Amino acid sequence: MTEEVNTPEASRETPTPPKPVPWYSLHPKNLRFSKFTWWFLAVTGMVILFFTVTIKPMWNWGWRHHLYCMAQMKPVKSASGKTFKSGAWAHAKHIVVYGAPGTDADSVESAYFGMSEMVEELGLDFKVEIVPLPKNAADSIKQSIVKNPNGTESFDFDRFAARRLDDRGDRFAEMVVVDCEFADPSWAFGLTSFADGICVLQQSMIGNDSLGRHEGTHLLGYDKHDDMPLYILGYRENINPQDRNTLMMLLPKESSALSPRARDAVINFWRGMENRDGIRYFK
Repeated sequence: MTEEVNTPEASRETPTPPKPVPWYSLHPKNLRFSKFTWWFLAVTGMVILFFTVTIKPMWNWGWRHHLYCMAQMKPVKSASGKTFKSGAWAHAKHIVVYGAPGTDADSVESAYFGMSEMVEELGLDFKVEIVPLPKNAADSIKQSIVKNPNGTESFDFDRFAARRLDDRGDRFAEMVVVDCEFADPSWAFGLTSFADGICVLQQSMIGNDSLGRHEGTHLLGYDKHDDMPLYILGYRENINPQDRNTLMMLLPKESSALSPRARDAVINFWRGMENRDGIRYFK
């Protein structure tokens, strides 16, 4: 009887070929990205997380260093192409309030009281006053009215803001009441730009001082709403953002009170402005 001899060649098994990896696999070993792509994805993910879920110390630090509001810190251009530093109007610490032709005194006063309340509540050393409609502002308003296909009129906020920069420069900021809806977005009750120093309110939506307070807070640098970021650990907020009853929600709520997150944001924003400009903005 012949015995079989086990040799290395005889005992060696043929290796099983690896199974093909599905294209949708997210395992890092299966994703053949360059180092640059991995870094890009990591940084992008951190930015998304930073603006969606954060913690109280990071929130305050981010506003003091103008990270959360970086988009509105860019220079702005007037209608003639002249460039202005973002928020240059703040140097004068002066905000004027007036109404466009066709608006009533009560609406202008409501806007004024809302703006004044926010300045006083935050302890800012700003002067807020009602002024008659300036002639050049009346011309700018007229040039900013656009005709809609259905025959109605809308207000072009961007056109108006650019024209007002040419007219008043950085001498003050403006809160204006108009009697028509906005061209874009048409659903807005008010539109505001801290960088341009302009705030426009729809007369039909004012109702009480809350709209003036809301848009006034935007004029003072808070370009967010209380439903974004979704969560800030360290503040006691309703776990469902849409259930938060505070002044700075995107959709109007009953409350006219600033949330702790919004108050801290604006105060830290102006602390950062003091460092940037070398000017004391608080009383």
